[in-house]
Parts: sequence; C-alpha cells; structure tokens
Amino acid sequence: MTLKDLLKKVTTSQDAVDREKLLEFCARSGVTTTIGAMKPREEATVAGQIASLRVVPSSHGSPWLEATVQDGTGCLVVLWTGRRRIAGIRPGARLIVTGRPTPAGHTGRPTLYNPVYELLG
Repeated sequence: MTLKDLLKKVTTSQDAVDREKLLEFCARSGVTTTIGAMKPREEATVAGQIASLRVVPSSHGSPWLEATVQDGTGCLVVLWTGRRRIAGIRPGARLIVTGRPTPAGHTGRPTLYNPVYELLG
C-alpha cells in the first residue's frame, strides 16, 4: 500500500467507504440500472440495501410496509400494500427489486408499489 492510498483510507469518511462498498456490491449483482438512472413509469430492476423500514398506517385501514432502498447513487421508496412485515425484509438486507417507479413527488425519491423482489445474500 502506497502512502497516497493510506492517506486516502485514513481521511475518507465511513459514509463514503460504505457508499463505495454498496456501489461495488450493486455492480456485481448484474443489474444494469441504478436508482439514480431510473425513469418514471419505465420498468426498472435495481439492486440495493434497505436503509430504513417502517409500517405506515393507511386511510383504508390496512397498513403499508415502507422500505427505503439505497444503491449509492440514490434512494428509492418501496411500498408493499396491506403488509406489516415480510420475512427477510429488514434494515441492512440487500435485494433486487423490479417495478415501474412513480415520478418523484414531494420527497424527491421515486416510489415502487408492490415490486417483485429477490433477497440477496
């Protein structure tokens, strides 16, 4: 390891290191679309990691499970309607999701409703 590499390693923030590792993982997954490159209403498949998870009450009575997924290029909201939990869906889990994103609304993040998903190891 050169001195330049060592200095870069010491001065780089943990968030930047984590983002770089996530980008590398997503690139190895074989998925070619990134969250940052998703287009509204066009089917896309992206790989990423669940950053946060919450149950959102619905005005119709049944809750929605909401996950925020990151891939290092952006964030995506994934909503499963009528669900409180799904086995394997937890913060830190890595997955591939496929669906048609809605346009980014007031949150600035695209949203997938009831996507097809695959958990990754």
